[in-house]
This record gives sequence, structure tokens and C-alpha cells, in this order.
Amino acid sequence: MSEYLRVLKPIVTTQHYERTKNIVKQFSAHPGPKLHQYLVDKREAEDNWAYNYWLNDMYMDIPLPLPINSNPGMVLPPRKFTTVHDVARFAARIIDGILEHKELLDSGNLPQERAASREKNQPLCMAQYYRLLGSCRRPGIEQDSQFLPDLQNKNETQHIIVCCRNQMYCVVVKADQIGKLSEDEIFSQLLYILSDAPCLPKLPPMVGLLTAEPRRLWAKDHETLLLDAQNCRNIELIEKSLILLCLDELLPPAFNARGFHGASSSAHFTGDRDETNMAHEMIHGGGSECNTANRWFDKTMQIIICNDGTWGLCYEHSTSEGIAVVLLLEQILNKIDEIPSPEENGITPQHLPPPERLEWIIRPELEKRIQQARRDVDKRIEDLDFYVYRYQAYGKNFIKSCKVSPDVYIQLALQLAYYKLYGFLVSTYESASTRRFLLGRVDCIRSASSEALEWAKAMCQGEGANVALESDKEDEENSRKVSFSIYNKEQLRELFRTAATRQTEIMVQNILGNGIDIPLLGLREASREVEGDFHELFTDECYKIANCFLLSTSQVACTTNSFMGYGPVTPRGYGCSYNPHPNEIIFCVSAFYSADITSATRYAKSLQDSLDIMRDLLEN
Repeated sequence: MSEYLRVLKPIVTTQHYERTKNIVKQFSAHPGPKLHQYLVDKREAEDNWAYNYWLNDMYMDIPLPLPINSNPGMVLPPRKFTTVHDVARFAARIIDGILEHKELLDSGNLPQERAASREKNQPLCMAQYYRLLGSCRRPGIEQDSQFLPDLQNKNETQHIIVCCRNQMYCVVVKADQIGKLSEDEIFSQLLYILSDAPCLPKLPPMVGLLTAEPRRLWAKDHETLLLDAQNCRNIELIEKSLILLCLDELLPPAFNARGFHGASSSAHFTGDRDETNMAHEMIHGGGSECNTANRWFDKTMQIIICNDGTWGLCYEHSTSEGIAVVLLLEQILNKIDEIPSPEENGITPQHLPPPERLEWIIRPELEKRIQQARRDVDKRIEDLDFYVYRYQAYGKNFIKSCKVSPDVYIQLALQLAYYKLYGFLVSTYESASTRRFLLGRVDCIRSASSEALEWAKAMCQGEGANVALESDKEDEENSRKVSFSIYNKEQLRELFRTAATRQTEIMVQNILGNGIDIPLLGLREASREVEGDFHELFTDECYKIANCFLLSTSQVACTTNSFMGYGPVTPRGYGCSYNPHPNEIIFCVSAFYSADITSATRYAKSLQDSLDIMRDLLEN
């Protein structure tokens, strides 16, 4: 409870804080201890007392559509394709790599990972690696659920679903009669799909668009689909497929970055596309006129390969964290790059029957729903303000020379960038892995500390906020009049060190299992289960403010020149993932155009300014 109050202090008003302090005092006397004991008893009875609480709160109970709001998109280094054969060959090699990985999982020989820092060598839970292939999220009227693979049934026929031009095909990749398909055989099946889909006489029903709906709407449409046996079989094939492979068309230049002067986000092009355009392709597909219907957003892994060489994935987040997906795809990519491409002579194996194309039965009411879903998803995509920004003045090499953890440094830069824009800090989420615990996923590193606030204030002395809310304009005018310096460079460095020390403490607390968000969630759910309703602590205004993450962040470290991005988690907020390299940092910044107070490019510019002045403060 004392840590909870410490979290609140920099992000709420004094009046709110004092009121919550009294609620905390009362809760700590009763019923807090009783609820805590309830969780202790639960811990003894279950593998992980928090897992289902966390899963439901983070994913299964959330009614928002998956694209933009939940599913991250990852862009991997673009390829060079000159013919349709190149597309099919690369896709075949990716599938072949996934089948090899599936064999490794089935053998039980997946190497045990161990903690690399902070109580080194502790074993890490590997459960989420086994959920990547063959899993799917299911919509529910009250609550979503998960379809997870049967890890005991290792001899089951294995297949993938391939989406091309909004058509869906089932490709059997392993069966008793045929064994595991070779790379050439997979290539042949994909080549058939790439030539068949464009030649079909009529447009298919855009069933994939329904998976982009708000979850409770999709649950109702899902039930309508299941009224027909053929649709039931299709959905079962999709759910049980190892992955979804989406063979896409390129997005128009309208999705390119709207950058700020001097920004380097467009440095890496494929034809007329920049990296922001590629990220849009992975996150949502570009709308109903582009590739959004060429998806099944409930599917854990949707690998996306575009005919211009852009590729990556969109993944449903509830089964695993980004680390499992990144490691798998980068490992496969490294193997592909080590082997030479074969000479394509036009002769491909023909002994396999062609892949089955899925046919849907669409009742008239569903046709209307698909048209509505089409309009709604296009509107949401139009509202996404997304920007891929490469900061190239320095990277983690310089940060380490300052004797600071790159993650701690970048988190403080994110706080400073926000403060420079708005003149205050907000509730900030950074994911921290809790895999040292069985079924552990993440807890929340709250970077908006009092120490970070004091340092940000000092760094902005005399500036005032660059962009203010209407109610803050008078305060902003007053703050701009203050132009004298209060802190010298040495004092600013000391404030930075204090903020960095505090940020490090919060990070270590979380990864060692001593974060506050999971226990708070447990106490909240225990309050409902034991007392019959939520205690005032969990209906209090401060609790709402603390859990409305206007800045949602995560480090997604990739060994290749890749990056992952996602939308904000609240309408007036920012999403910001980052990938620090030795001499640059890639940021994926998101906001919504409909929120007039946010701007992805403005935040990226503020980040650039913040990182520049931090270098000036700390170098030498």
C-alpha cells in the first residue's frame, strides 16, 4: 500500500492523494489483511494464483477490437522479390522453419532459458513458447477464451491456412500418409495459391473483417457463422492451424509517415514505401480496400509477406509476450539467409493434390454485418496516428558509457519528452517479464516516479509546456515568463542519477516478483470474491487514474533490423515501443487523430529534443 501511494504522488492532485491516503489506511486495517490471506491460500492451491486474474484483466475481458488496440505488428528486414516464385520460395522457407521448430517443441528439447541478470541463472518459464503454434483466441459474449494446442497429441495432422486476395486455403504440411512436406512441396502449394486466387471469378465474402470488430459484436457474428456446418469446419481449421500465412498486396503511399523536418524515419525504403507504411501493413492491413480482410486477427501468429518484399507479422497477444515471437522468427530468418536460393526451373512437384479453398456460407444478416464491419474498421484505421522514428545521434553504446542501463535511460527520456509537451507526468506502463515464476508473464514498471518528475521539471526550467490542455493555458503562460536557471549542470546530473536509481529499483522489484500491479489486481479480485463487491480502494478516482495508461511503452529488442509497434491503450494516450541498437534507437510512436491533444510526430520530435539534451547533460 505504501508503494501504491508512492506511485500516485507524481500523477494525481494533492486533494486526490490525501483522500486516497485515508482510504488506504482504512483498507490496510480491514479488509486488506483478510484479502491478502485469501491470496496466500490461493497461491498454495494453484500453479500461479495470479495468472487467470491477469489474463482476464489484460485480454479476455477487454471488449475493444484486436487490431490497433491489442495485436502488435512486427516489421522484419525487407526482402528483394522480382517474381512470384521469389514470394513463394521465401514463404516456403519460413513455413519449413516453423515446422522444424514444431518438431523441436514436440521433442521436448527446447533449450531452457535462464535469467541473464539480477540473480543470474534462475530458470525462466517456457510455457508461452508452446502456445505460439496452433493456438487462437475465441470471441465470447461475456468473455473471450483461448483455444490452445493439445501438446500430448504429437501425431496429429498439421496444416496452415494461407490467405491470398481475401481467399483462404488449407495447406496440409504434415500427415501420416504424406509425412512432412519438403520445402519444394510447400513451394509448389503456395505457387498454386498465388496463381489461383487472382483468377477466381468473384470476390470472396470478407469474413476476416469480422475478426476486426469489437469483441462482443464479433462473438454474436461468430455464433451466427457457427449455425452452418461448413463454417464450423472452416473455423475449426483456422483455430487448429499452426499459423496463418497472409500473402498481401502493397499499401498505397497514403500510409507513409507524416514526419517532422529533419526526421530520419524514412531512411529505409522499399520502392515508394517507408517504414511507417510497412508498420501499418503489419498492424491492421491498410483497410477493407487493401489487406484487412486478408487476416484472421484472433490467430496467434499471422505471418505477412507482401509481393514487394515487405514482410513481418501481426500477432494476438494473449498467448505470449513479444520475446517468444521475435526469437522464433529471427532464428528462422538467420537460417534462411545462410542457405543459397535454388535455381527455379519452372518444374515443381505435382504429385500432391491442390490445397483446399475454404468456402463460407454467408446468411443475409451476416452480409450486412460484414459491410458494417468494413465501414467501422476503415474509420478506426484512418484514426491511427502512427510514426516509425529512427533516432540516429547515438544508441546504447553511448548510454552504457554513461553507466546507465539503456532501458532505464530510454524510459526517463520518454518521461522527459512527455513533460516537455504537457508540463506534467502521467501513468506510464512498461512491461516487465515475470518468467522467473511458473506461468509468469509481465508486471508493470511504472516509470512516472516522483524522482523522474523532479528531474524533468529541472530539465525544463523556464520552458513551460509546449502543448497544454485548455485548462492549463493560463498556467502555461505564467510558466513561460520564468526564464532564469535554478539548477546548474552538476545538479541536473545528480537529479538524473536519483531518477535513474529509482527507475532501476522499480524494474528490479518487478522482475523479481515484487511489483505492485499484480498484487493490487489480486486484492481487487479477492475483494469481489470474498466481500461480494469491490472495496472503495478500487472504485476511487486515483485507482482509475493510476490504471489509465496515457503512456504505454515496451522495449522490443531485436537482433536484426526489425521493430514492433502497437496502438495506444486509451483514446487520449500514446503507445511507444523502442528497439535500442548500438548507434541508433528505433521508436514506434502511436496516437489517435481524434484525440486533439496528442500527435505521434510531435511526441517523436519531443523525444529527439529530450535525447539530445540528455546527451549534452551526460557526455564526458
